[in-house]
Amino acid sequence: MKSKRDQIDIIVDMLEVIDEGMGSKSGIMKNANLSNTITEKYINILKNKGLIDYVDGRYVVTEKGKNILQRLRKLRELEVEIAELFNSVSKELS
Repeated sequence: MKSKRDQIDIIVDMLEVIDEGMGSKSGIMKNANLSNTITEKYINILKNKGLIDYVDGRYVVTEKGKNILQRLRKLRELEVEIAELFNSVSKELS
């Protein structure tokens, strides 16, 4: 298991949290397990890429963001499937 999240992991975690309705900055920080500095950095990235908007005092995932999130969820599923296949093959070969 990875010990440190990369940029994609953080983006997926943030989009998931916001999509689940926890769109306040403190909600994002708490539920995505991020520091204030990292949260600010990635909020700016997500806003600049058009993946989130700030509406009525909360962040919301845009349609573009929902599309990206759907594809990122699929990638995570495939990563798990690949790891399971790799472990299965490794066991058979050892």
